[in-house]
Amino acid sequence: MMGCVRGTSFIRWGKGLLSALLLLCFAAPRALAAPDSAEAFMSATFGLSSKRTQLRMERSGAKAVGFIRDGRLSMEGLFEGRPALFVFGFHPKKGLNHKAVYLTSTGNGDEDNALYGALRDAYNARFGRVREAPQPNVWAEGRLLLHNVWTPDRYSTIVLSYNPEATNRFPGSSPGARPIHLIYSYSKWQRK
Repeated sequence: MMGCVRGTSFIRWGKGLLSALLLLCFAAPRALAAPDSAEAFMSATFGLSSKRTQLRMERSGAKAVGFIRDGRLSMEGLFEGRPALFVFGFHPKKGLNHKAVYLTSTGNGDEDNALYGALRDAYNARFGRVREAPQPNVWAEGRLLLHNVWTPDRYSTIVLSYNPEATNRFPGSSPGARPIHLIYSYSKWQRK
């Protein structure tokens, strides 16, 4: 009888060990994957302080490259698995009032265009269909960006831009050298 109890105990212990190993095997690829800052960026609400914004982004794996200066914070990280530059703007008293992400090219124009199309479709589904229009590229005189603008409420604006000429390029330090730009602005606190 004692041998049976010991055997049952060993079997339970073995099942627990097997469960733990299986859990570790399935969790390991996620643990080894680079952290992604997309969720932290998207959930950073207007009015958030600069310190809390920076901490939220750092917890998601982003690193500060330009500390708060003139109300701006620049960080680098991943957005949906792509290297990205995050830029945050802050009102002196009210907190976050501008956030932007500039996505680096994969080196494949078709992949860049597919991500831009997926983002455009998602925003059209969420905030209503808008007409894509060419706009002057502020980083390259005489060039155009494809431009989409949504206004979810009277103070908020979301702009999605795509520069097909920026695919297959190394990003450098300029946001304009990156093909996909996603910008959120909040105008309620702007000075008149």
